[in-house]
Amino acid sequence: MTAILLVVLGSPGAFAQAGGRDVTADVLANRDVTLSGDTVVRLTGGVTTYTGVLSGEGVFTVGGTGTLVLVKDSDFTLPADRRRQKVVTVGGNHPVTTIENPDPPAVIVQRGATLQYGAGSGEEGVIGHFAQAPGVSLNTLNHQVDGTLDLAVHRSVDLGVISGSGLVKQRRSTWPGIELPGTHPFSGTLYVGTGADYGSVNYLTAMPHVRKVVNQGSFIHNAPDGEVVTDAADIYSQFYGNDINFHTWGSGVVRMSGVYSWSDNGSDTDPALSAPSRNFATVPHSDNKRGINIEGATVTWGDGTSNRFFLPGNEKTVYINMHAERNGTRSVLTFDYNGPVTLDAPISGGRYHDTMADVGRGDVVIAATRGNAVTFTAPQNYDGDTTIGDGASLRLGDGTPQGDSALLPTGEIVDNGELIVQNATRDAGLGRIGGKGSVTQAGPAGTTLTGQLTYTGRTTVKAGTLVVAGGSLVASAAVDLPAAGATLDLTRAGDGTVGNLSGAEGSTVVAGRALTVRATAATTFGGALKATDGVTKTGAETLTLTGKHTTPNAAWTVREGTLALAGSVQARQVAVRPTGTLRAGGTVEGAVDNAGTVEATGMTVRGSYTQRPGARLTGTRMSVTGAVTLAGTFAPDPAQGPGVIIDNQGPDRINGTFDGLPEGAAVGAFHLTYHGGDGNDVALTGDPGAVRPGSTVSPAATVTGSGLVWWFSAAGALVLLIAGGIVVRRRVRDRN
Repeated sequence: MTAILLVVLGSPGAFAQAGGRDVTADVLANRDVTLSGDTVVRLTGGVTTYTGVLSGEGVFTVGGTGTLVLVKDSDFTLPADRRRQKVVTVGGNHPVTTIENPDPPAVIVQRGATLQYGAGSGEEGVIGHFAQAPGVSLNTLNHQVDGTLDLAVHRSVDLGVISGSGLVKQRRSTWPGIELPGTHPFSGTLYVGTGADYGSVNYLTAMPHVRKVVNQGSFIHNAPDGEVVTDAADIYSQFYGNDINFHTWGSGVVRMSGVYSWSDNGSDTDPALSAPSRNFATVPHSDNKRGINIEGATVTWGDGTSNRFFLPGNEKTVYINMHAERNGTRSVLTFDYNGPVTLDAPISGGRYHDTMADVGRGDVVIAATRGNAVTFTAPQNYDGDTTIGDGASLRLGDGTPQGDSALLPTGEIVDNGELIVQNATRDAGLGRIGGKGSVTQAGPAGTTLTGQLTYTGRTTVKAGTLVVAGGSLVASAAVDLPAAGATLDLTRAGDGTVGNLSGAEGSTVVAGRALTVRATAATTFGGALKATDGVTKTGAETLTLTGKHTTPNAAWTVREGTLALAGSVQARQVAVRPTGTLRAGGTVEGAVDNAGTVEATGMTVRGSYTQRPGARLTGTRMSVTGAVTLAGTFAPDPAQGPGVIIDNQGPDRINGTFDGLPEGAAVGAFHLTYHGGDGNDVALTGDPGAVRPGSTVSPAATVTGSGLVWWFSAAGALVLLIAGGIVVRRRVRDRN
């Protein structure tokens, strides 16, 4: 259903006549007046109560100073040559009525004058000529108010299309209130003392130029199916007991882009607040308490063009209730700003001020507007889903002890932007999280993720502890711990897999089961890994570890890609699978079982080193304290000179050889020996005759180049090397 919007061509006031027939004497004498064109009453101060009625054709103008009170209904029409507006109803079974090309005003209240409808004591008079439409009675006598229109009648009031820049004031306790069908050019102040219907299921309301609204009652907003009703006014309350209620039908939306604030000074026409902090302070009689009731409606705060937040206040000064309709329709509240805003109150579901008596029945959306950064600083109490749009963020807690927040675990978090938890003292528990966005733990208080986790964005732990209990971070694209003291606790995770792990020195990842680190991008982790059942490296890219990792009774597996160890690993064994590479300049406190590739760049193995058939060793140097078993291939670093490759510090001789490399085999410009160093090391030498089984040659005594001559003493007494006039003496021990 598409309704026709209310369109105003020009200002209705442009047709108003300042003069015309003066009926002041008739009004003062309480005589009935028949209009025959433009008619004016010129007040001279004080209050004038008129007991007559107006009829005929024309325009009625109240001028001068003072107040004219009408206590009887009057009904007249505009002259025929000024009538042009059309009432249009569309929508079939769900009709919506609009007004096309509104008439010029028929009732004019000039600046300085007051027109009062009703005496407030049962005597009630209103000027109107009505046309019936589905669900609404439309006043065809439009009003221009540049002075004051005071509504003191206890019935529904429709003023037609309102223009002017003055004050339209409805008194308190005058139910049922004002109906506002149409698009109103009015640019003054609307005072809602009891109630006002800003839109309904049967008509649209727009007041794009209204300056301010004083709400002392219930300002009720409604939108028909398929329509967006917008209210951009700043709304002020002055006493306890006022609220704004939202109703929509079908896919209708109400959008609020002003600010709903307390007013502690100013006037009815120009309410004001002395300081923004007064919206958050406790004042006598709770005069600054104001509330929101969303009745199964779809509501948006903000229009994406500013970050002037709609409801500044906390749990002591504001309340927000989300309810469900009897047919099951739930409420939806959307935040749509282009900068940071903060909600300091809980969204709940009680009745009026007793907001925490029940949970809120609805969902919350952080709109996909670039820069839309919403912070909740109170524990939230709604049971529905929370959606974070692309380019937006939701922060739970502001990092202060008074600003902790939480969400109920009953709903899902659909995170397509950024979810940040920054509580200072209260740990948070979050349920299901999905979407393509990121999750950041940023506060000293911890966060526990208890539900299914399917979000694909980055997981960051900036401070405190992030606990995964039940779910897993398998879907998360990357995990980063950028600060010392940050901890990721996977001891209760359903799957201990993390992707693209990075982190700073002093950070920690703890896993109760096996920890799997998947690298699809090159990352460096400087913290500590602690996993009861070991660590598995997967993924084609390189994971560099620079910290100290403690898994004393567990095994590590390099299944895919490269594990670059610059720190230390305490493990029962590090197993390198055929598609994996261990590049190490650090220390393995345990055995190394190589069925893939080991690139040794100063690695220390405090255990055995076993190289399987088909495996590969490359690099410059490796120190091993346990047994050494060799097979597979060896390829030195292209820039490597002679010296020890495997420093076998254990008592046992090296078992096996590299494939195709027997003792003395040529390796590039050098030769390989399995009896180098102290006689039990794998080394590269400059000449195959330089070493014989059972002898030891210090790598420091090896000189290569032309003119090199070696002498060996059979008794192992002395070796003399002459090369280019250089004489080097080393004592050699003969083990035979």
